[in-house]
Amino acid sequence: MSLFTALLGLSAIFVASCGAFFSVKGIGLLFSGSFWATILMASSLEFGKLMATSFLYRYWNKINKLLKIYLTCAVLVLMGITSLGVFGFLSQAFYSTKSDLDSIQSELTLLENKKNSLNSQIASNNERVQTLTDTRKNQENNLTKVLDQSTTTTVNKSGGLFGKDSQEKVIDKKSVELKSKSLEGMQSSISSLESNIEKINNINNSLLNDINSIDNSIIALNKQITKSDIGTYKFIAKAFNVDVETIVKWFILFIVVVFDPLAVSLVLAYNIASNRKPNETIVEKIIEVEKPVEKIVEKIVEKPVQIIKNIYTNYKRGTKKVHNPHLADPNLKSNLD
Repeated sequence: MSLFTALLGLSAIFVASCGAFFSVKGIGLLFSGSFWATILMASSLEFGKLMATSFLYRYWNKINKLLKIYLTCAVLVLMGITSLGVFGFLSQAFYSTKSDLDSIQSELTLLENKKNSLNSQIASNNERVQTLTDTRKNQENNLTKVLDQSTTTTVNKSGGLFGKDSQEKVIDKKSVELKSKSLEGMQSSISSLESNIEKINNINNSLLNDINSIDNSIIALNKQITKSDIGTYKFIAKAFNVDVETIVKWFILFIVVVFDPLAVSLVLAYNIASNRKPNETIVEKIIEVEKPVEKIVEKIVEKPVQIIKNIYTNYKRGTKKVHNPHLADPNLKSNLD
């Protein structure tokens, strides 16, 4: 056996084993209620398929037509079953990964919604801070006006019988008390506004920290999606503007179409290579298998037998002119002349 033939047989075993594993596991997952029994059944069918393929090649000219038809149909049906098992296994693996990806995507959606809510709250707080700031400015302007208000009043002072009346400015206690109360109220209002603005700013700072934390979480989750098994296919799906399920479905179909037919073809190729003569090429071997076998059948042909009648005449010694005593039969033509 040549090295190429050995490698061909090894590749046939390897591909067939991988196909059998995926198919058997997929069929077992389909009938998980009797998992090990299904595994045993599917394994026996896979082994029987390969043996039937080898048997058909080796004894094609020695078995009857009914057995040929049955084994050929059985091999084709088992190839279909294997392909379905591989499709089921790969689909299950894909949806298992996709469920994790969907969970991450849901978490991303929640984080994005929370981030949007926090941004809306910050925007509302900023509007509130702007309103309070404007109010504080108004209060400060009013405070300045109150401070500028005079607390004195003009009092007419009598000059007596011989003097003139005069006016004198004196401090109005009521005005002072009113101004003092107004100033206290305004200062208290301004202090309250400043306190509220500071509280809102602190709340906004806390919200910004929460948003930064959410952004870090979103970045980490996106990295998980990128590193996931179907992250690449997701980007391919976006490039072709289709769903990721469509991309993966066609990819699995391409694998299924090639997988088991390749395994059966390699088994046939190994049988052809291992059975060929030293000086015989693979093409000659295939042609020899495909061409009809000529059988030589001996046929006995009956032909009519020609009956030759010899007429013998009586011969009397001494009646011939020339007599040859050496002749055994005097009736020969040479003596009848």
